[in-house]
Amino acid sequence: MEMGVVEIVKEFISKDSSVPEEERAELLAELSGSLLELLDALDEALEEGLFEVAVSSSRILKERLAMFGLEELSIVAGKIEMAASSTSPLYLNCYYMRLRRELLPLLDYAKK
Repeated sequence: MEMGVVEIVKEFISKDSSVPEEERAELLAELSGSLLELLDALDEALEEGLFEVAVSSSRILKERLAMFGLEELSIVAGKIEMAASSTSPLYLNCYYMRLRRELLPLLDYAKK
């Protein structure tokens, strides 16, 4: 069975010996909140056609996702970055919707 995004991040954080166990839940909540803010900024930029902001937001998302072990989603964020910087952003909204859908369980931590 495939691991969910929350489990992947929890496992990734637990392997990092520099993060004390009592601070892991807080780190997960902080990550969740920052991802939610970035996705909201990206969504707004896409709606308003602010492609420079979309490129910047997706680049930061790509780096954060990779930093916490979410390599596949980091690749999707990279595709958003490339599509937003191209003259023909054909699949931009498809990539965005996939990223948001797959991150939903992790984003729920920001709301707790």
